[in-house]
Amino acid sequence: MPMDRQIFYMRQIRLTTAMVPAPKVLILLILLSLLVFAESANPGFQTRITKGSKFGHLFGRGSFGFGIFSGGGQMISGDDNFNPQPSSDDTPPDDSSGGPQLDATSGPLDSSRKILNKPEKAEKADKEDKPDKGDHKGDKPDKGDHKGNKGKKEDPATLPSDASQPNNGGDPVIGPDGNPITSPEKPRFETNCIGTWRIATQNVGVAAMQLQTMPNDKVVWFDTTFLGPSALQWNPPGKNCPINFETNVPDCYVHAIEYDGLHETTRPLTLKADPWCSVGSLSATGTLVGSGGYYKGRNAIRLLKSCPNCDFTEKSFVLGSDRWYASQHILDDGNLVVVGGRKAFTYEIIPPDTLNIPVKKFDFPFLQQTTDPVENNLYPFLYLIPDGNLFLFANNRSIIFDHKTAKIIRELPPLPGGSRNYPASGMSAVLPIKIDPKAPEKVYFDIMVCGGASPYAFYPVDSVQARPKPKNVYWPALQDCNKIRLMDPNPHWEKDMLLSPRVMGDMLILPTGDLLILNGAKKGAAGWWNGDEPNMTPELYMPKQKLGNRFKQLAPTHIPRMYHSTSAVLSNGEVLVAGSNENDRYVFQGVPFPTELRVEKFSPPYLDKNLDKYRPKILTPPKKVKYGGPFSFKYAITSPPPQPLEASDLKMHLLSPPFTTHGYSQQQRMLVLDVRMRGPDTVQAVAPPNPKIAPPGYYILFLVHRGVPSAGIWVRLVTI
Repeated sequence: MPMDRQIFYMRQIRLTTAMVPAPKVLILLILLSLLVFAESANPGFQTRITKGSKFGHLFGRGSFGFGIFSGGGQMISGDDNFNPQPSSDDTPPDDSSGGPQLDATSGPLDSSRKILNKPEKAEKADKEDKPDKGDHKGDKPDKGDHKGNKGKKEDPATLPSDASQPNNGGDPVIGPDGNPITSPEKPRFETNCIGTWRIATQNVGVAAMQLQTMPNDKVVWFDTTFLGPSALQWNPPGKNCPINFETNVPDCYVHAIEYDGLHETTRPLTLKADPWCSVGSLSATGTLVGSGGYYKGRNAIRLLKSCPNCDFTEKSFVLGSDRWYASQHILDDGNLVVVGGRKAFTYEIIPPDTLNIPVKKFDFPFLQQTTDPVENNLYPFLYLIPDGNLFLFANNRSIIFDHKTAKIIRELPPLPGGSRNYPASGMSAVLPIKIDPKAPEKVYFDIMVCGGASPYAFYPVDSVQARPKPKNVYWPALQDCNKIRLMDPNPHWEKDMLLSPRVMGDMLILPTGDLLILNGAKKGAAGWWNGDEPNMTPELYMPKQKLGNRFKQLAPTHIPRMYHSTSAVLSNGEVLVAGSNENDRYVFQGVPFPTELRVEKFSPPYLDKNLDKYRPKILTPPKKVKYGGPFSFKYAITSPPPQPLEASDLKMHLLSPPFTTHGYSQQQRMLVLDVRMRGPDTVQAVAPPNPKIAPPGYYILFLVHRGVPSAGIWVRLVTI
């Protein structure tokens, strides 16, 4: 122990004893000596003191304000929160790296054991956050990580299968993803497959600038009515042409379609007010609520119900501000929030499923503060978080704010390295949210922000009028991929690296809980003719792997997908990919990147036919799931295992379908539910506890057997 600390504790002891009459001090010391002597004969003495035994209480700061010395001369604190040595988590973020780097092999320290005056090797190991023996290795959680889990005792039956010793400390075992392991998960079934691509539709007719998956896998996408003819005419040609809302003349070209994602058929839809660079999301009833756009669509609302022959209904001049390049999200009460837009430093709350909207708008200076000369804060990343507030990321800064009052509750550390929103156009997603049925409201909420561009990348290329543009004006895209654990007491950005740089890409949550990163370019920024070197190799991000081993390259496509491209996960597990138009109209030849009207489907590795024997099938799908309530269904597996399945072999994943445009899949999230076995062919789970964790509406439910997902079924999450 350093000399100054010894002097401090000796003075504290003398001060304490000086306040007690001498006879009482003598009696007290005798009693303490007898207790220590008797207890020290037990090898578990030190462990029990550090785990909160009667000695930890007796000698802890709560009783006398000082610790005791173990037989080896080390001082042991009886206060679980006492830690005079600074944690590595208290180190200020490194601006050049996006925050402290986490050792991929590190694990959580037992928060109730604080030992001072260690030998040099032990002290070094502590600084490196070496895991206690028996801990499952993985990313180091922040200091005081997720207080709601503190003090829980693990049932030996729930320990991870690779744990060498039980976790006697009472804290949950932490996995490589930083989340607690509550069941002995077996490894996934292996496959060497890296995915396959196929062209589903050769010419769909309408470029997919904005896309929303509707219940029952009807995928709606639309372009703009402003840039002239599409490649699809109303049938019969020249007849039944709707009036263009802007020009007031008949428009015989289709600008929106409903594409059947499973059967690959197309149905044209009618649009009036221009939805160019608009935003949207599903309401709790499954209605697409689109907001904003261009020209007379800037403050319009458009609705599309989920029914076989429904079409858009629209109304202009109803929003409180023009919403061009805005973001939108459903709230826990079913209302929608629309944030930002070009030169719109406000947000507003709108009711769902109606065109009669009372203006409820809030000024929001943060949007103006994050605007630079080329903006770089449009389509900001927006998420409802488990306490009911909103997370907002714009440019390189992020905050948590109360949408009811516009009060900023917390400003988070900036993310260094570049800009992440349009036109720098990085990607973002929330990692799957694990619901613990024993503590359903204690959840992790980890946000990914990856790729993007330098804040100066847009202007050098956009200011050049020549076609094609010289190669030296395209700046490299960013390659870093960053995670922040929002519910930690002191959240910071953990930096990882993509396998290749990417701007204008998409990031989708797959049925397995992994992330798929695809589309985009390796150079340039968003905007017409502003991207180069298309990135045609998808990457799989596996959050449960160790830091440094989380990315894997998958099979490349042969079709560039850059500006104005989109993608979506279907209930059968395939990924639909459409769009890409670097041009200011439909152009099919004579340019480096023609307008792309082919629709592709990507089959991720989990759809490998060699895994079909392990693939579960949902036999009796539930239609509605009530918050906090149990629900169950029957299932089957093609090749039943020789022994009955255990609950840990299966997981239920609830995936909300996002609205995807300009590299950002809005309102996307996945809930991970633990499974209980109810007989040989029935499983049960408990639904998310409240709408703050999982907003109301439609989700795709997957049953996942050790990394092999079933075909999904659509369910509706309801309050009653």
